[in-house]
Amino acid sequence: MVYFVDGADVSDKILVYVVRSVESVALAFLGPAFAAITLSAFGPELFDVMNVRREIVSHLGSIFSAVLSGAIAWLFYPSIEAVFILPITFASSAIFFSRFIPRGDPLMGRGFHLHTEQRDEQNCVVDTHKDEVEPEASDYWEVFSDKRIVGLVAADVFHVIAEANVGLIFNSALAGVGSWAGDDESNDDDDATDDDAIMARSAIPLLAAAGSLAQIVMVIGTWVVGYLTAQGWGRKPFYIAHLSVHPIRVLLILLCMRTNAGKGWLASTELIGGLTGALGIVNVFMRADIVFGSGRFNVVDGYMATIRGLAAVSSQYIGAVILEGQGPFVALSISFVIAVIPPIIGYIFVPETLGMRQKDFKEEKLEEKYAKLGIDKGGESQYLEFGSFSSPSNVKSRATTVATPWAIGSPSSRDMENVILTPDASERNIL
Repeated sequence: MVYFVDGADVSDKILVYVVRSVESVALAFLGPAFAAITLSAFGPELFDVMNVRREIVSHLGSIFSAVLSGAIAWLFYPSIEAVFILPITFASSAIFFSRFIPRGDPLMGRGFHLHTEQRDEQNCVVDTHKDEVEPEASDYWEVFSDKRIVGLVAADVFHVIAEANVGLIFNSALAGVGSWAGDDESNDDDDATDDDAIMARSAIPLLAAAGSLAQIVMVIGTWVVGYLTAQGWGRKPFYIAHLSVHPIRVLLILLCMRTNAGKGWLASTELIGGLTGALGIVNVFMRADIVFGSGRFNVVDGYMATIRGLAAVSSQYIGAVILEGQGPFVALSISFVIAVIPPIIGYIFVPETLGMRQKDFKEEKLEEKYAKLGIDKGGESQYLEFGSFSSPSNVKSRATTVATPWAIGSPSSRDMENVILTPDASERNIL
């Protein structure tokens, strides 16, 4: 659809935002699909390791794509839309090679089962549960309303809003388009066009180099984070660092603008951007830690990816309006204020998740219900009364039972919601 964009008028902008919206919806499927396939094929034990490997290969592919895109844009300038042939080619090859992806255990890919029972010669999970009755997944609201998930979503939304806006301004500055078209560097370009919507040819190597620098940092950083987490390091330090690095990058971009440092220094800030992306690998680790056992892992991933996409598109639209009306300095200053919010949210509301994957999400929620009712699962059995009572005087006339919810014949969790403790041990009647 990019070939239908002829300029920068209102209809062209609408078309661009429609395309970006469709892209965001597609990405909302791809990210969760990759994570679910990885979990399904390799299980929770190898989930982190295989995610790190997949991300490293992805970043290496992005380096190749950035160099190849820059070469094609340079050769076909000013018809730079020729680079969009590459995504079509890469997407077609991805569809072809998807047939070789191991199937694994689909139920495990959804977040069921805590341990892998059997693997094949390639160390992939063998589906040993295909003939079993599908277990019941957690309630959607129970998963979406989990405080840890809400904290992750809130921090992620503000992070994406700030990041997408900065990305728009950064690329416009390097390309020398829009409000940056009058810069002295772009005016000296012999191949520059009269159209402010088309980047100067000299900006193409800068964009390719900036993208490659970021991806190189991501490759190294992702490997380091993967190695350290495999050694037992917690997720939260990397998560907070991931959220905190972005405001630093915004400050550096603002400094480059204030001092007229030039596009070379501006491009170097992508090193910080790459560090943000590398540290972000722990996001999917933390989601898996929290919801594993719920059967809603891919749903939560899709939910967060959808919100990310909508936040990114909205941020870029609002950022473009502010950029055109108030200039890049004001737009970046607003982004900096927004970028400071995610680390605060993450530090206060998102706990350390290392070790949570060993515990079933549904069991954890059930224990929370028992805790609210004053029931101790691991300690001495509590004597409970079903129903309610108005005063201690009528307690003796009501039947009570020993609450051993983990034994056969014990009351269900739904029944437990109506359970109250009898006030006096001497008045308990055990059936």
